[in-house]
Amino acid sequence: MNRLEWILGIILVVLLVVVAVLSLTFWFRNDRTAVPAPSFNSATTIAQRADDIAPTPEYDGRSAIIAYAAAQETALAWQPDAQILTAQATWPQGATAQQLREGETSWGFTFYSPSAQKIAVFSVVEDNVALVSEGDHQQTEPLLSASGWNLDSDEAIKAFLAGGGNRFLNEGGVATLTMALMASDIEENGRLEWQISLFSLQTGQAFTMRLDATSGEILSTNPET
Repeated sequence: MNRLEWILGIILVVLLVVVAVLSLTFWFRNDRTAVPAPSFNSATTIAQRADDIAPTPEYDGRSAIIAYAAAQETALAWQPDAQILTAQATWPQGATAQQLREGETSWGFTFYSPSAQKIAVFSVVEDNVALVSEGDHQQTEPLLSASGWNLDSDEAIKAFLAGGGNRFLNEGGVATLTMALMASDIEENGRLEWQISLFSLQTGQAFTMRLDATSGEILSTNPET
């Protein structure tokens, strides 16, 4: 074996050792790293989570506040200090303006327990409440009390449609509506907010609106109307 062969052999052994070390590192890191808590700071994330519990047409829906009453009872049994973090829902694609206006569907509610530092997601389909998932979570923004939640989903959608949603449906064709109630005071304005979005499957465009869930005031639209 000449010198070149010795050098190549040594390089090969070094490479195999490096690959083995990296493999073990990734294995143990993935095995021991906790699954991070989901982020609730964007409408996109909320929409993706809502898709997991999107309704099917054969189910009778409920308005958000009615569904919340059922979810809250189960959440308090889960943790006595459970507080609502978000409520979210997605309507079936192609739902008509009249179907949307009723504001009734199946819902997903995320609750946070300060004492346990955990979150849990509950689905409400008709009158049935089910625990979808739970995990560790450290809430950084203060939570707002649901006692200030006055605007139910049907009233929020009516304001949304009147404020530009109807025009978007007429121009955009088949669309999907997603809405989320935000009880985490991310913007530090002390307001419970509805975030509602229509996504056109034909044009790829979207129309969104933020509403004060206490007063019903339209806070912003994108694009502006």
